[in-house]
Amino acid sequence: MGAGRRTARILAALVICTVTGAAGACADGGGGGGDGSFELQDKWDGMLTNAVRAKPAACTVGVGAGCEAHAAAIDAVAGKVLADVRARPDKDRYQAAIDAATTITGQYDDYFGRMCATVPEVTFTPEETQKFIDCTNLYTSIVTGVNDLRFGLRPSDESDA
Repeated sequence: MGAGRRTARILAALVICTVTGAAGACADGGGGGGDGSFELQDKWDGMLTNAVRAKPAACTVGVGAGCEAHAAAIDAVAGKVLADVRARPDKDRYQAAIDAATTITGQYDDYFGRMCATVPEVTFTPEETQKFIDCTNLYTSIVTGVNDLRFGLRPSDESDA
């Protein structure tokens, strides 16, 4: 099902909910008759938001111990989300979340492995500068990857294929 048809389906459900007040059709916004399909998003969105917002004051440019601790906290929540999704019988509907959480974990492993906590904020050699750039890019990818993870917590609709 294309995006236009999906939007039309949602709008039709909204009209039915508004005009008839049919509780069954409105239980989950018309996306499946109240099957709790946004359960994961509801469960994890606050924790993901808090992990991103908990950036220490010492983390200003994506390197250093404060940024590593922040990235580790995000990775820890992503790991919990991943375990929760993989334990579900309908985990195939959440492949985007699995991919996003796995990406965050891989990026954090790379960030930690490059010892980005030890990279200075001011660099003097081309090698230090390149490492600084690599580490800040990894840090940024970890933080912004949470948006992909949030989006992936909305189940895919098998009928969209």
